[in-house]
Amino acid sequence: MAGRPRKKAAHAKKVKPSGPAPCAVLWGLDPSGEKGAAVRSVLAEMGVVACTVTPERLGDPAGAFARLPGARPARTPYEGPAPDCEFVLLCGLTSKQIDEFLARSREAGCVVGPKAMLTKDNRGWPIVRLIQAVAAEHAANAR
Repeated sequence: MAGRPRKKAAHAKKVKPSGPAPCAVLWGLDPSGEKGAAVRSVLAEMGVVACTVTPERLGDPAGAFARLPGARPARTPYEGPAPDCEFVLLCGLTSKQIDEFLARSREAGCVVGPKAMLTKDNRGWPIVRLIQAVAAEHAANAR
């Protein structure tokens, strides 16, 4: 039997991951503040990683925060104006998980107004542009 290739056991079959782990990209939600801590707690209970955008990373594409293949941070730090709002970008969550996040946020009293899902269309946008666009749309709908 020497020299004969051995068959791999069925349980040793490699499973390809479906994609990056679900995450939420947060802006304007200070982790030491009551609301920021509550949002992070809701996400942690759901097993969703929270990523805080820092001002110098506002120029990074939205997909870079979700660690999408090929999405790279901006080459230079962002130096423009910072949005004056709270924002949540949900990445890789199912519809059921999004509904759960919204329900848990309401129960915890930490609802964030402007929020979006990462899509094929917006994953290449600089995060600052996405925050501004969603915040403007949210403000227009609130009127």
